[in-house]
Amino acid sequence: MLPAANRLRTAADFQDTTRRGSKAARGSVVVYVLRTADDYSPRVGTVVSRKLGGSVVRHRAARRIRGAMAPLVGTLPMGSRVVVRALPGADSDPNLAESVRIALTTGLGRSNRTRPTP
Repeated sequence: MLPAANRLRTAADFQDTTRRGSKAARGSVVVYVLRTADDYSPRVGTVVSRKLGGSVVRHRAARRIRGAMAPLVGTLPMGSRVVVRALPGADSDPNLAESVRIALTTGLGRSNRTRPTP
């Protein structure tokens, strides 16, 4: 589980990150990274659609994504926001942690090309 200070909570933050953030897909996840000029700790959120399956499947996918993100939060720059969207198969993907790590690295690389947003 991610610490409270590292969780995205508001719909506006999720929407802003997915619309303006850098996008990178890998395996069964899509990662959006938005760097801001703020100096708060990095925040991470997950999006799991009902298209993925029932409640048990969705929650399993979300737990696995949060588990994969937990060790990576410390490597994120201050003020960054990350949204990880689960695609079909994320609940049972044996390489989910690796997919999250690679997509996050790609998204961070793309976000570094642009100036942090105010």
